[in-house]
Amino acid sequence: MPTATRSRKRALAVLAALFAVVALCLPAGVGHAEEAPASKQPRQLVVAASQSVDTFNPFMSFFAIGYTVAGLTYDSLIDWSAKDFRPIPGLATKWEESADHLTWTYTIRKGVKFSDGKPLTAHDAAFTYRLMMTDKAARASSSDLVENFASVDAPNDTTLVIKLKRPTNQMLALDNAIVPEHIWSKVKNIGDFKNFDFPLVGSGPFQVVEFKTDQYIRLKANKNYWDGPPAYDELVFRYYKTPDASVQALLAGEVDLVSGLTPAQYKALRNKPGITLNQAQNRRFSAITFNVGARTKDGKTLGDGHPALRDPRVRQAIHHAIDKDELIKKVNDGLAQPGVSYIPPIFSTYFWQPSGSEKVTYDIAEANRILDKAGYKRGPDGIRRMPGNGRPLKFRLLNHADTPSEATDSEYLKGWWKQIGIDTKIESADFTKLNDLLYLGKYDIIFSGWGVGPDPTSILSLHTCGVLPDDGSGTQRDTETFYCNPAYDKLHEQQKQESDLAKRADLVKQMQQILYTQAPVVVLRYADTLEAYRSDRWTGFVKQPAKRGMISGQQGNWAFVSAKPVVKAEKKESRTGLYLGGGAVVVVVAAAAALVAVRRRRTADERE
Repeated sequence: MPTATRSRKRALAVLAALFAVVALCLPAGVGHAEEAPASKQPRQLVVAASQSVDTFNPFMSFFAIGYTVAGLTYDSLIDWSAKDFRPIPGLATKWEESADHLTWTYTIRKGVKFSDGKPLTAHDAAFTYRLMMTDKAARASSSDLVENFASVDAPNDTTLVIKLKRPTNQMLALDNAIVPEHIWSKVKNIGDFKNFDFPLVGSGPFQVVEFKTDQYIRLKANKNYWDGPPAYDELVFRYYKTPDASVQALLAGEVDLVSGLTPAQYKALRNKPGITLNQAQNRRFSAITFNVGARTKDGKTLGDGHPALRDPRVRQAIHHAIDKDELIKKVNDGLAQPGVSYIPPIFSTYFWQPSGSEKVTYDIAEANRILDKAGYKRGPDGIRRMPGNGRPLKFRLLNHADTPSEATDSEYLKGWWKQIGIDTKIESADFTKLNDLLYLGKYDIIFSGWGVGPDPTSILSLHTCGVLPDDGSGTQRDTETFYCNPAYDKLHEQQKQESDLAKRADLVKQMQQILYTQAPVVVLRYADTLEAYRSDRWTGFVKQPAKRGMISGQQGNWAFVSAKPVVKAEKKESRTGLYLGGGAVVVVVAAAAALVAVRRRRTADERE
């Protein structure tokens, strides 16, 4: 689905945390990413991953893992502070806004080079934004941004000038990848381009040099990186099929960092020698998404969603029949907060909470009252029927086969919903299949989740009418639920233009209030990010934010760039042969902290 992080508009989203899993035993002699003499073995930081990569095209990458890799490969004009998510200089060292707020002038950093040695200049930035303005595929997750651009020019190598149609507060959220013009100007079809020509060419701290589907992604450190080279040679994302497999790999020394741990795994790793745990606040949420009536922009219906879920009263009744506290107690061992609004509490400025009268509480009697009043009467089998055509309320609940907690959640939900006369059929599939079903409208209720960025525009746009697909092919993946509400859209436009932070926050909260009461999606929880790493081998990870920060799933690449090998451990052991198992490694999935899958621009949010 989407999961926060194009940010499902919007990685991850969430990514917030790459999970892992695997098949542990690697056949001898199989699968080393690089066969080299022991004395020349590259120093690798190996991170367990669980999410498949469908593309390395930063314009088309919506999964958390793709978001993470794009952020390592390419730079952006603006970065998000590791300390507190404030916008800070990236490729742009400074910027000026005109008095009428319609012209923004950015000074581009001097001396930056792409990994092939060619200089990065303001012309590359101008090319990138013009591409997004003129190519629908390139701006899929950033349409809110570039559709307001009147022109983009680079009068010289260090100056970028963007003129706007109307003032906006989005000009310090320019965190999309800046691509090399000399490479991307030759791409004929952005939408179909997977960017699998290795090594990739970018200006970021790492470059992808090797990729094996469902096995690993290998990135080499950019020794000429403008902000200083990483203190090691390679960063490897290694796939595991199950979370337990990734934990075993950590214990065996095959990986150095695992994120997205379950509470049970997290506790089991306490006091293990050489392993340090990290419990962090998360920028992600987990949710269930309803098929509120899949359709195209021109109103053509899609898929086979149950028509009863188009009725907000049914969705609200279902919301009342969810005991979030019980889910957190049973599934998260208490390490989460009940979900309410779309913006997680880590972004306190925009976080919204319902008032006492608005709050939807676990109340089976109230859920039954709502359905009775709406005319959904029980049949002789106890299952309610739709008014009019008498269709039973039998819904498919789709969860991710690689996220065990969703299977547990599903059983609880099924039990509670049975008490209100709803029959639930639980189905499981991998990320890819679930996303395919979602965007074809072939579902009733589906687990989802996003990694949310510091700026709320991207994640909130998932529910605007403008992101409904043009056709029923399922290839346009900008919407979250096919929800469309003109009142919501009006607030969205207003918040983009509001320069007063307090007033903008109020508009954003009104949007979340609509989502809460209309319930196209129900946020279940904000779970803490649970991580573990080999502190006998690695140190120096910069966390984001500074207080209770995460290592994986950051809005940026702080942790991976700052990591340093522990010299003492390096002398004791050779890791030859431990990394990058080839055919024996069962791929994985899982991404940072959350949930479902889909895509979003690098800037903000990513689906998990």
